[in-house]
Amino acid sequence: MSWSIRARLSLSYSALVLAVLATATVVIAGVESRNSLSRLDAELQRLNLTLGAVMLNEFGEGLDLFGAAHEASTEVVTPGRILLIAHEDGSIVRAWGGTLPASWRPDVASLKATAPLNATASLDAVASAATLKGANYRMVERRVVAKGQPFLVCVLAPMAPLEEDQRSLFRTLTIGIAAALAVAVLGGLLIGKLVLRPLSAMATQAAALGERNLTTRLAAPNPRDELGQLASAFNGLLGRLSSVLSSQRQFMADASHQLRTPVSVLRTTADVTLRQPDRLEHEYREAITIVAEQAVRLTKLVDAMFVLSRAEAGGRTLRPEPVYLDEIVADCVRELSVIAAERGVRVAATGDTDVSFVGDDDCLRQLFANLLDNAVAHTREGGLVTADTKVTERQILVRITDQGDGIAATDRERIFERFTRLDRRRPGAGLGLPIARWMAEAHGGTLELDASSSEGSVFVVTLPRAARAEAAPAHSGDQGFAIPTTSTLKESGTG
Repeated sequence: MSWSIRARLSLSYSALVLAVLATATVVIAGVESRNSLSRLDAELQRLNLTLGAVMLNEFGEGLDLFGAAHEASTEVVTPGRILLIAHEDGSIVRAWGGTLPASWRPDVASLKATAPLNATASLDAVASAATLKGANYRMVERRVVAKGQPFLVCVLAPMAPLEEDQRSLFRTLTIGIAAALAVAVLGGLLIGKLVLRPLSAMATQAAALGERNLTTRLAAPNPRDELGQLASAFNGLLGRLSSVLSSQRQFMADASHQLRTPVSVLRTTADVTLRQPDRLEHEYREAITIVAEQAVRLTKLVDAMFVLSRAEAGGRTLRPEPVYLDEIVADCVRELSVIAAERGVRVAATGDTDVSFVGDDDCLRQLFANLLDNAVAHTREGGLVTADTKVTERQILVRITDQGDGIAATDRERIFERFTRLDRRRPGAGLGLPIARWMAEAHGGTLELDASSSEGSVFVVTLPRAARAEAAPAHSGDQGFAIPTTSTLKESGTG
């Protein structure tokens, strides 16, 4: 059975109220019982002392024990109290005020140990030594000596009225608890309804949300209370989801745009070639060459898009291993030297050697290959591209310097956005720099445009001396550390 929050709050509140009231009832009943018993004992003490004083007075007038007891029975009368005078051995001289319990016997041995009440003793001082007993009756006994003759003065009170008062008090408290509990249940339901009404309204608003109206935000009556904090957190989540969906839609639109051109070229080339049944060999060769070039372009574009999509989905992991960063940079320089030579550009690697690092070898090679390829593509014929590696106390810096036309100040951040191509005449899809940036960030580093002018641009890769060890399970049982997801990647690129 599933209980609503309102029902659980009401039940919890009612249980707490019941526990408090039950505890208060027990305490009140206990305290009242002790207080009532103390008041009864004090009354019996005073009555016993009064009876003892009257007996002493009657003895002073010359009466014997029987005569004094008879006179006392007429002078000291209290409703609901049994008074009696007995010999020291326990035999009763006179009893009045009610029916004496058949099981009553004076505690003679205990009374003989107490100081007797006489004409010269202090009544208050002797009363403090009285022996109290109680079962169905509460009793105060005292040993009195008058003219050398000891006797017992006893006062008894039935406990039934006191017990009835206590039962009545308990019944009253029980009724009060039941009434308070009923009020607590109804109040808890009402309070729960009032408190949870904004939450129900927020749930209704959330149920109405869809992928087409993620710009809508939840409204909370008080943004500073707990429900306001919940609404704020949920709105933040909606904002992040909206950003991700917007990014995905933009990615799909950009990808479609980039794929459309080579696919269109392929289709047009095939249609034109097949339009005539017979063509010369060089015409077929020219068509196949165009198809091959566009296939290469499509392959590179699809590979880059696949890398980005895997990174954003968290499916791309790094496999760290000890490497020498300067050797990776030098290998990338050698591989690009052939392409650079065809464009009349020289590529050189300079700087420190034996630069040890822990990272993904393939990822690092792609990082520097993208940067060098971008630099070569934008360097003027006869220019020089350098990759300079420097090691500081805490960082490794790799500077990629080209001799191109530079990048305008308004475009220096835009170049790190995906599918951004400042020069449409140059090949590429604008994914080289975004891939390079998040590869640097995946290793705990950064990629920034350090400087740019008409003399060229300088891109700087900064990596920590101690490689980041945020290990995460890689696919196929490998171990690695995760590539940052969309929330940490900048959608960027020029190459």
